[in-house]
Amino acid sequence: MRYVIQLTAYFRNPNIGVFAKANDKFAIIPANCPAKFSRQFREILDVNVYQTDISGTALVGAFVSMNNKGVLLTPHTYDDEIKKIMSDNTDINVGILEDRLTAIGNLIIVNDNGAVVHRGFERDSIKKMEDIFDCEVETGEIGGYRTIGSVGVATNKGALVHPMAKEEELELIEEVLKVPVDIGTVNRGVGFVRTGIIANTKGALLGSETTGPEITRIEDALDLV
Repeated sequence: MRYVIQLTAYFRNPNIGVFAKANDKFAIIPANCPAKFSRQFREILDVNVYQTDISGTALVGAFVSMNNKGVLLTPHTYDDEIKKIMSDNTDINVGILEDRLTAIGNLIIVNDNGAVVHRGFERDSIKKMEDIFDCEVETGEIGGYRTIGSVGVATNKGALVHPMAKEEELELIEEVLKVPVDIGTVNRGVGFVRTGIIANTKGALLGSETTGPEITRIEDALDLV
């Protein structure tokens, strides 16, 4: 039996979503991460793993946004980092988002059906997202937070967002991403759920401080039961 949820930390830091990104095919994790951290992606998320920093930092989760069709990177991404991601992924779109907003992992919630993004992106950036992700893109916020990618996490089976999300915000996310949406927290009450969750349709890695009731909520929201 393969476990589909596991608690973990990145060098004892439970904010694992800051340091990695995953879809149903592969994960991008920091170049010098612990071997155990890398192994958990293969075992729990059942994906290939690419180890590379982004923009010369370990903050992969903050500077990458992706679904199964495309990967969007900050303009400060180094050429060798791009080559590492593209090395075995010739069938996926890879693009650089030339926008004044660069922490794109914190500003986009996306799956294969759609994306809801920070209201401050330029029109050309929205078009770039549509091309790379090959899906509908709408602007919005969650619970008063414009950093929508930090307060929500989505797969092709479900989404979980900040508990302060308003009804109309939940309806927008559900309409665009075309999956059920629920509210919840991670790491003992943190509403910035993406900072403590790395998930795909096959499993989820959760920050080590996540409680039993939080795990149950996440399982249900992402349909991992």
